[in-house]
Amino acid sequence: MSNFWNARKVLPFLWMATGVVAFTVVWQLMSNSYGPLLVATPSETMVAVTRLLTSPATLAAFARTLGRVLLALGLQIVSGVASGVLAGLYPWVEDLLRPVIDALVAVPPVALTLLVILMFGSGDYQVAATALALGFPLLYTGTVRAVRSVDRSMLEMFRAFRLPRTTQLLVGYLPATLYALIPSILLATGLTLRLVVMAEVMVGGGSGIGQSLSEARVHMATAEIFAWLLVMAATVLMIEGTLLYLVKSHLLKWQARR
Repeated sequence: MSNFWNARKVLPFLWMATGVVAFTVVWQLMSNSYGPLLVATPSETMVAVTRLLTSPATLAAFARTLGRVLLALGLQIVSGVASGVLAGLYPWVEDLLRPVIDALVAVPPVALTLLVILMFGSGDYQVAATALALGFPLLYTGTVRAVRSVDRSMLEMFRAFRLPRTTQLLVGYLPATLYALIPSILLATGLTLRLVVMAEVMVGGGSGIGQSLSEARVHMATAEIFAWLLVMAATVLMIEGTLLYLVKSHLLKWQARR
């Protein structure tokens, strides 16, 4: 029985390793077919990754982009959860915000980024504001659904005991909402990084991964472009892993105590 459970634990890692090997083989075949000028080889990319991680300039660019991502993601969570809870509790708030949400969803990211450039120029806050505006609807709509899916029997108990609205929010709505929002927050992490890098490419902002990608494109440094893509993927995994650790070690325990 113990061997069976050990096999169940090891098997997912074996499948992941197989997927990595298969992806690397396909990557190498594409490089052989199209040439290293268009598709860098895995070995060239890993050399470029090592070069990036040992360069103070690229580490500074990475740190600046990471700061913008964390700022935008934090603002998305705070504003999305706050407004989503209000919209879930009061339908008139949802009707009030509906035109704004529909506009943010409908407007192409490139168009909104250009609008930010024309109105406010370039810089850290402009890049973060662009990512905030584009990622906000995801967490807002997720929060509205989570609030309206709270256990009805618990809400009836709240009304029977005439608990204050603040107590209902802290004991009932907030724990259930945060738990239901975990997938949306993880999805918003990758989305925010992509939006920030896109805004850096268009807005500028002096430095960052987007600026480095633009310079690599101009110089046809294909290996460096692929290296930055790997770095961005690793960054998303790192942020998601940190969030999952915080959820498991704090939020779920707090919800259980509630």
